Amino acid sequence: MKQLINILIGCLFLFGMSSCEKDLPVYETPDCWLNFVYYNYDGSILETEKVTDEIRYASYSFVYAGDEVEIDTVWFEISTMGFVSDEDRPLELEQILTGKNDAKADVHYVAFTNEELKAKYYMIPARKTGTKIPIVVKKDPSLNSGDVILQFTFKDNGYFKPGYDGLTTRTLSISSKLTKPSVWEESYCDYTFGLYGPEKHRLMIEWTGEKWDDEYIKELMDGDSAYVNYLAGWFARKLEEENAKREEAGEEPYKEEDGTPVSFEPKSWS
Repeated sequence: MKQLINILIGCLFLFGMSSCEKDLPVYETPDCWLNFVYYNYDGSILETEKVTDEIRYASYSFVYAGDEVEIDTVWFEISTMGFVSDEDRPLELEQILTGKNDAKADVHYVAFTNEELKAKYYMIPARKTGTKIPIVVKKDPSLNSGDVILQFTFKDNGYFKPGYDGLTTRTLSISSKLTKPSVWEESYCDYTFGLYGPEKHRLMIEWTGEKWDDEYIKELMDGDSAYVNYLAGWFARKLEEENAKREEAGEEPYKEEDGTPVSFEPKSWS
């Protein structure tokens, strides 16, 4: 009898489990979302709450490309949330006007409505959960008077909606002069080479013969830490030597445009 009761209880338990499984809600929402992807210095994806305005900021300068380059491309990685599709799905971008040195479509960048960009690049390929999208920048003469800002986000187009707050907006500075590299902050360059300055940046390029753009900095900071530390010390000694030569020649030491002396003193972690 006891064995029969145990069997009956077991059957009732299994029936109950089956009933619960049938009652579970099925994920059927057709909505899909888009986010920008950000990485840690070690290559891992940055958690949403750790993405700051500084990290959302990117920069491009035609200085690195050479005098002959009039148009170039900056790529941004994006990812999807929601179902994967067996077909290509279009996405749309839209500019956010900041009211301060806003970039102009088809003057400083190729408009997001450009048919060639939409047909070839502004889409999520079939069976993919992410891609890289291009922002095509243009070297307009107006950049000689100052940088412009292109802030942009995803537009709800019926296929995709903007995703998580904090992961849906990027800010791109477009310049024909030296600007702060996008990865300077996320690579913790302040804690190695000191606070950023355009004159310091120019000297780093001149003294090493390297571009010191995003690609070079990321490769450097992800590489041999002993070499990075050596390079930081070398810059400090080089600056001291060059300032001594300038003093002998009756010149002032190297300074930024605002009069701040160029320094390779690392920022404190405290």
